[in-house]
Amino acid sequence: MSEDELGIILHREPKMEKPALVASWSGIGNIGLLAVETLRSQLWAEELGEIEPWDFFYPKGVIIREGVLEDLTFPVNKFFCKKAGEKGLILFLGEEQPSGNGRKGYRLASFVLDVAEKLGCQRVYTTGAAVALTHHALKPRVWV
Repeated sequence: MSEDELGIILHREPKMEKPALVASWSGIGNIGLLAVETLRSQLWAEELGEIEPWDFFYPKGVIIREGVLEDLTFPVNKFFCKKAGEKGLILFLGEEQPSGNGRKGYRLASFVLDVAEKLGCQRVYTTGAAVALTHHALKPRVWV
């Protein structure tokens, strides 16, 4: 089965030595998504491909003209890349988390990892935030 049949579309396959992947989805306050979107814009990372949304999401918008359905809009799930010499960085931005039960989430994450493997990624980082009962004066920490 080809990637197109699976719903993964790569416009190109950049040659990079052991790139890292940073993946993000929306979540609490969109913190992770905003962080990776900022990274993408600051690095001028170029669009690399996408995962088609049909199997994962309900439409988030419709266009109807004269009683006829003209278009559906879905959340986007796109890959970007930035190459620096032989090294590189792959970014994944998922506009929404999959709807329904956990199976769709696992399947979408599996697609992201399939792309990472195809591009030779050796490390995968994810971003996000979590609600915690923490006092604002406590020293911040990062969980790995």
